[in-house]
Amino acid sequence: MKITSTYKSFAERADNRIAIVTDDERVTYGDWLNLVQRTAASFYKETVINKRVALFLPNGRLFLQLFAGASEAGWASIVGDMRWKEREIVERLQQVTPDLIIADEKMKEFFHQHPIKTIFSDEIEEWLGSNIDIQDKDENVPFYIGFTSGSTGQPKAFIRSHHSWIESFRCNQVDLEMTEKEHVLIPGSFVNSTFLYGALSTLFLGGTIYVLKKFSPARLMNSLRTYPISTVYVVPTMIQGLLNAGYFHEQSVSFISTGAKWLPSVKSKMRQQFPNATFYEFYGSSELSYVSVLKNDEQVSYADSVGRVFHNVEISIRNEKGREVKVGEDGILYVKSKMLFDGYLNNEQETKKVLQGEWATVYDIAKIDEKGYIYLLGRQNDMILYGGMNIYPQEIEQVLKRYEGVDEAVVLGIDDEYWGEKVAAFINGNVSLPLLKSYCLKTLSSYKIPQIWRKVDTFPYTTGGKISRQEIKKLFEKGALK
Repeated sequence: MKITSTYKSFAERADNRIAIVTDDERVTYGDWLNLVQRTAASFYKETVINKRVALFLPNGRLFLQLFAGASEAGWASIVGDMRWKEREIVERLQQVTPDLIIADEKMKEFFHQHPIKTIFSDEIEEWLGSNIDIQDKDENVPFYIGFTSGSTGQPKAFIRSHHSWIESFRCNQVDLEMTEKEHVLIPGSFVNSTFLYGALSTLFLGGTIYVLKKFSPARLMNSLRTYPISTVYVVPTMIQGLLNAGYFHEQSVSFISTGAKWLPSVKSKMRQQFPNATFYEFYGSSELSYVSVLKNDEQVSYADSVGRVFHNVEISIRNEKGREVKVGEDGILYVKSKMLFDGYLNNEQETKKVLQGEWATVYDIAKIDEKGYIYLLGRQNDMILYGGMNIYPQEIEQVLKRYEGVDEAVVLGIDDEYWGEKVAAFINGNVSLPLLKSYCLKTLSSYKIPQIWRKVDTFPYTTGGKISRQEIKKLFEKGALK
């Protein structure tokens, strides 16, 4: 079974049932099936080596059509961020070696002479063919390639296959109690896998999705007031934006959130301004998928927890020797489920660090209580969660260290009520911070540029001779680094 396998049954059962609503159009399941099949036929006719396509497109029906069509044809999609700088685009494409690029027409200046075949958004209708019967016997092929990072700081391409996501769709049904009657609002960019997953899982289950081209609190609230929205996928910054704007909504709606945990003050305000809402916070990762969920009635009593495991997940918390620790003791969190990723593309060494037999770990430090509630204590990989976006310090540090005069650079996430975490850069060397920031503006995506800058004379070190990130963060929070 593929993530697109249910479209035909929904089209046959209810041809006029609405699948997708955007600012510009409403697409029925009958039309959606036809679009996906035509798109799959076009992919199927391409002469390829790897069956990979890189998509550089804004939110909308066209993006979903191409992603779903590629999946149906047995291709894997790489979701490109239109905000990436030239260096980032070149590095990512070299890493994943797509056979085809499909880009927004606004990117013609960049891609018009690219060596990889490129189709622009205003050429898609001409490229689309007629339906053909695709005989693809292997249905558990890779369909999605995203990017994460590791200790080297170089982005790693992770691979997901159909069966892992279909298994996670069952979590929507069992643990989140979602049905084919759902009307789901997707307010964020498909570059963030939370929103891509929200859209594709809803279409797989037969619900209706409402896609915003770009998020704003006003647009989100307008959708809640205009359409029969039952569920909204969000990241914490969106919630903070709604609160800051002072919006109030009495109708019943469920918010599904991932990323940084909500602060208790945020939860309290949300209950005041959205008194009949239901809240779910889930914890997971690109490699592990769903791990645990903190449900609505648990938000107060277990506010510091990331909840209990999903129905189809097992966990084990182990010490550095691999032995399981007792309840209440800290250790490395291991996960066992059918939702795990396939591995990192062309990186067997890093894959083996995560996938260990039937178990997998991203080296989060956690503990569990007597009732099964999980508490995260830190991340060994130091990843920063900025507004629901994953930012990897090592990538930014490498850019900073290339600048003349920088002797050492450390990038950390600093807790922030609105963003979850802000990016902070601590610099040692003879360098102007304003000039260094200008350099970053030309080199990094806007959301990766540090918002906090500090020059330091020396860094604290661990007994093992490594810079102590935890100690730097403590010194900053105490006001010792100004």
